[in-house]
Amino acid sequence: MELPQFVIDALVSVRKRTTFLPLPEPGFDPLKASAEELRAFGLPVPDDHPPGSPGNIARSKFLTGPDPDTPVRFVPAVNDERPYPHPHYLATVSLAVPGHPWPTGGSINWSGGFVTPRGGNISFVEAYWTVPAVAAPAGGADPEYHSSTWIGLDGQRSYRDSSLPQIGVMQSVTAATGVATYFAWYQWWAKGTPPVFYPLALPVDAGHEVYAILTVLNPTSVLFNIKNVTLGVILGAFVVGAPGVCLVSGATAEWIMERPTPLGGDPWSPYPLPAYENFSFTGCRTESTAPDGSLKSIDLELARLIRMNEITKAPPGVRTISVAKKTLLPSQHLDLRYTGP
Repeated sequence: MELPQFVIDALVSVRKRTTFLPLPEPGFDPLKASAEELRAFGLPVPDDHPPGSPGNIARSKFLTGPDPDTPVRFVPAVNDERPYPHPHYLATVSLAVPGHPWPTGGSINWSGGFVTPRGGNISFVEAYWTVPAVAAPAGGADPEYHSSTWIGLDGQRSYRDSSLPQIGVMQSVTAATGVATYFAWYQWWAKGTPPVFYPLALPVDAGHEVYAILTVLNPTSVLFNIKNVTLGVILGAFVVGAPGVCLVSGATAEWIMERPTPLGGDPWSPYPLPAYENFSFTGCRTESTAPDGSLKSIDLELARLIRMNEITKAPPGVRTISVAKKTLLPSQHLDLRYTGP
């Protein structure tokens, strides 16, 4: 399937704004590397956080292999020989945030949670989650179903030049065959630009645990990290520049299950949501940077929840198809549950 020229132009723009950092040589063990070596490869540095703190533990886990005797492997961020998992996705799938105002309770295409800073601006967001298996809903009459799980920064449409850097996994299923597909992607959505995402070369499948981090380097650039924890594979880190005149406001951080909108379609009519296996975002953390440079950690305690609603025609009305619930003790997690037909 041939891609429309504006999609090709948008993909070229994304690639031009992306800087891929050096990939470690085979045999490189990040657990034995210095902080300077880790930063050179764009990897998280455990020693940037106090020993035993959540940040120290999480970053150590990011650098750890699937078992004590197997170090992590590194793979390039993109596969230029096969850059797109299926041309259909890039021709039709949009990850734009539909509607406004900012969804404080219900949304047409988002389900999950978000937090706002405790003074200052949010400087990073991270989480683990298990890629949910998807299937066509029972009795569903649509030819295809799409969903996306991701973490992101900002995303409000209520202020000028709003934008949304995000990274995650796409889950799709074709009803006729029942075949489900899964792949990783990144995007920096911005109002007024084609909402095209770029696929990543990280191997991923249903049931795999992934760990993603977005780190604000400055108001116009963000460092992207993602790992397949189950396979012990780390994707090469990369830095993405903001599109146009957009800036990272650091106003919110999100953990989201989304149903995307067809490219060029009505944002209030996204793809139907597949029946997804219930899953949880864990290790949900952010930090806000105050004007004096001090950091304040933010977790799920202050998170606001979003439920996904579907507008029905027969009978006319609204029904909830995906909900989020946060658990704070004994450990924090954000649970996503499919409630559709």
